[in-house]
Amino acid sequence: MEAEPIGLAPREFALLEELLRAHPRVVSKDELVERVWGDDAADPNVVEVSVGYLRRKLGRPYIETVRGAGYRVAP
Repeated sequence: MEAEPIGLAPREFALLEELLRAHPRVVSKDELVERVWGDDAADPNVVEVSVGYLRRKLGRPYIETVRGAGYRVAP
């Protein structure tokens, strides 16, 4: 069976890239805002929304929430 391509917005791609580069480390929302959005977004809630979009596209089990710490790619 051939894998289907997944369309990601540029920021979704950048977010996924940061999580993959950090694997297996947990990345905080603040770190993700700084690395992915730079000065464009001061609100860490933008990370929650973007992670939700990624989970819908990739499948829920691939990105893990570590309560009080941040996110990581599931082991």
